[in-house]
Amino acid sequence: MDGPGTITWDEYLENAEIFLQMSDRISDGWEFRGDKDVPGGAYIVRRKKHFLSADNDLNYCSVHKNNNVDDDLKFELQQDPFEGSSAIEKPLVKEHHILWSMSYSVPVLYFNGWKSDFPGINPITVEEAQSFVYGTPLNYMELSQSIHPILGTPFLHLHPCMSHELLKITCKSKNKLVSWLSTVGPGALGLKLQPEYCELTL
Repeated sequence: MDGPGTITWDEYLENAEIFLQMSDRISDGWEFRGDKDVPGGAYIVRRKKHFLSADNDLNYCSVHKNNNVDDDLKFELQQDPFEGSSAIEKPLVKEHHILWSMSYSVPVLYFNGWKSDFPGINPITVEEAQSFVYGTPLNYMELSQSIHPILGTPFLHLHPCMSHELLKITCKSKNKLVSWLSTVGPGALGLKLQPEYCELTL
C-alpha cells in the first residue's frame, strides 16, 4: 500500500538508518536486527534498564535519576512485605521495537517491560502499561498484547490503525519515522525521544 499516510519499506530503512546514526552519535542505544533484504524482516530495537523506588503498596513509584533512567517515568509496583525499607530500588527492563507493517505500510511499535533484572521474568500487563500514559488509560483497541511478527513471542503493541493520519500530518517531515515515533512513543511505556532527534525532521 502506497500513498499519503504511508511509508514504503525503502523509506523505512532510509529513515531508520539516519535515526540509528543519531542514536550512535548521542549514545542512545538503538540498533538494527533482522534481515533488511526482506520487506518487514528487520526492525530497530532498544533495551534499557531503570530503577524504581517502591514507597507504598500499589502506589506510583518515582524513578531515581541517573544516566540510564528517564526522569518522568512512573510505574506501579507492589512492595515486598518482607523488605524492611520503604525506599528499596526495584528494576524495570523496558524494550522497544519499531517494525514496518506490510499490511498497513506504516511503522508499528512493539514493546515489553519486565519488573525484574532479567527480560521475560515478571512481565508487565496491559493494565500496568496503561499507567505510564500520564494517568490517562489508553483504549484497548490502541494498546493490546499480540505475537511479535518476527520473533513469534508475546509483546504489547500500539495498533497501527491511526498511524496513517499521523503520517499525513507529518508528510513534510524529513524523517517520517522520527515524527511518528515522537507522537506515539509516550503511549508505549513512556518512550521519550532525545531532543537531538528533532533535527532529523527539519
